[in-house]
Amino acid sequence: MADGNIKLKLFDGEGLTLAVLVFIAAILFGLPLFLLLKTGLSGDAGWSLTPVFEAFQSRSVLRALWNSLESSFLSALLALFIGALLALIVGLTDVRWKAVTVFLILLPMMIPPHVTAIAWIQALGPSSPVLRWLGLAPELGSTHPIYSREGLVFMLAVQHSPLVFLVVRAGLRGLPRDLFDAARVSGAGALMLGHRILLPLLLPSLVAGFALAFVSALGNFGITALIGIPARYTTLPVLIWRRLASFGPDVLGDVAVLAVIVAIVAIFAVTMQILWQNRTRLGLVGQSGRPLEIALGRWRPAVEFLLGAGLRLRSSCRCPP
Repeated sequence: MADGNIKLKLFDGEGLTLAVLVFIAAILFGLPLFLLLKTGLSGDAGWSLTPVFEAFQSRSVLRALWNSLESSFLSALLALFIGALLALIVGLTDVRWKAVTVFLILLPMMIPPHVTAIAWIQALGPSSPVLRWLGLAPELGSTHPIYSREGLVFMLAVQHSPLVFLVVRAGLRGLPRDLFDAARVSGAGALMLGHRILLPLLLPSLVAGFALAFVSALGNFGITALIGIPARYTTLPVLIWRRLASFGPDVLGDVAVLAVIVAIVAIFAVTMQILWQNRTRLGLVGQSGRPLEIALGRWRPAVEFLLGAGLRLRSSCRCPP
């Protein structure tokens, strides 16, 4: 009787839908990854990790791997700060024009990364009308300020901060307002609310946002190519492109090995995110209710001005003439 119930559940609507989704995911994601692993990890004696160990003996691969890890980690930290700060302002305060603000925050996700890089290169170059008016434009022939590790990290953070914003804002919407009201009634101040209640409840969302920004930066090619190549800061995606452009006899195997290294780092990052989230997740009972809204009072115009100025500056740098 129990076996019959199990078979019935497997063929009901939910079970069939899950099976179809798993099949589609396996075809779209599992099969290409399997073929990539087969190409990169196949040796004369079958499956082997020897190609990966041989790749690590190359200075260019080690340097590109370190640059990818460094730029992805630093940009994810900066994206976490920017995205979480914007999510807290939009999600917890009474600032006006939230719909327009959210649209401007999500605008980088609608623009290809290489277009973003070109726009910022022009906006911060010697021909920038704003910088020339302020007297801050670099001299003609000088090194562009964005062609550096710091410029690359900044551009990756700007590009991926909307991902953090979406994750953290979704986490804020699930927080119960009754918990904050009870803490206020008990005499908790703003610092205690943030440290003892808000931060522990938001920690899984912050970890997820950081992991998304890290993995996205790890595989970003447009920004790392347009900024990293002039800065002589080669990452793994750029190194893969260079190996593909060489058209050598072993180009497919070399590229597959580099792609396997990127996949291993990404899988490790996602696994660490899941494990950390499971350790930091707190169970909440009841409905989330109406979202918490902090009245800014006389500080609201100043916060709205700073928020609008920052988003305006970022948006203006995405429309090259």
